[in-house]
Amino acid sequence: MKRIPSVPPRRRGGWQSWLAALLGGAGAAAPSTAAEGPPVAPAPSPGARPASAPSDTAVATPAAAPAVAPSALSRAGMVVYKTADGSKLKMHFARPDPQKFPGPRPCVVFFHGGAWRSGDPKQFMAYAEKLAEVGVIGVSAQYRLLQDGDVLPMNAVRDARSALRYLRSKGAQLGCDVQRIGAGGGSSGGHLAAMAAVSISPPAVAGKPAAPNALDDPSDDPSVSPRPQALFLMNPPLNLERFERPVPAEQRRQLSPTLLMDASLPPTWIFHGTADKVVPFSQVTEFRDRARSLGAGEVTVQAFPGRGHGFFNAKRGDGGDFDATVTGIYNGLKKLGWIDAKP
Repeated sequence: MKRIPSVPPRRRGGWQSWLAALLGGAGAAAPSTAAEGPPVAPAPSPGARPASAPSDTAVATPAAAPAVAPSALSRAGMVVYKTADGSKLKMHFARPDPQKFPGPRPCVVFFHGGAWRSGDPKQFMAYAEKLAEVGVIGVSAQYRLLQDGDVLPMNAVRDARSALRYLRSKGAQLGCDVQRIGAGGGSSGGHLAAMAAVSISPPAVAGKPAAPNALDDPSDDPSVSPRPQALFLMNPPLNLERFERPVPAEQRRQLSPTLLMDASLPPTWIFHGTADKVVPFSQVTEFRDRARSLGAGEVTVQAFPGRGHGFFNAKRGDGGDFDATVTGIYNGLKKLGWIDAKP
């Protein structure tokens, strides 16, 4: 059995160290065991995801996915979803009891915090395991960290979008219901989840082929949507334009979910401390209000009074904020109709 490897922090250099101010939580959950899953033939791309519900409407329960025969991949505790820059990027799975929860299950993938520069998937295995208890496949994904010389986390965004595409294209083999795929994360990881959900396709120009999307990996199949059907975000930076930093504003705008969202944004749950000095609480209310003005999916903000950045981690304090955040996610999953179990 393998432990989830820790990823060493990258050295911070020059004025780009402003990115390190957006730190993920310091506490990390104990790592889970993982088993290598064998490669399988690519699955056909599924159909487009259903439209998000308007902010004032109940979310319809999607039709259940057809049952498929169990496969080695559906039992795997770890898979490599992508190879980039010589690194194998992995997803770690926490799976529900197949006897209690048979058939294709909802699936939520989390991305860890750490200012896009440090951290590892074990941070969110505690959340993944809690989801498995109520019948959801919990996933914690690795992504490329910032290297010296990087200005913005472009590769991390590409990897997050690749991860969602992998889950959707291989959903049947993984045991996931592709009509019920969510994404989440903390701090910079919450930002990555949100960036997988927004539309960033370049505008079409008459008489010319579509321009490539700079935030999608060229090796990805663009016909497979990376966009999840729900978001669960913990103190995420959502508008990088709001940070007074030397990175040019036009570059920060292209990585700002608040500025990129449209009416197709899925239902979103955000958990944020009111005393957060790294990502001010005003960022999430700005995001919520813009979503409402666009008629996007409902954005529910759960405020944690007096809490700072990274409050949600399993080993922070007495664990009460972790439990409250898990309960908030359960409530969101129940509203979506993805689970029936009570927390």
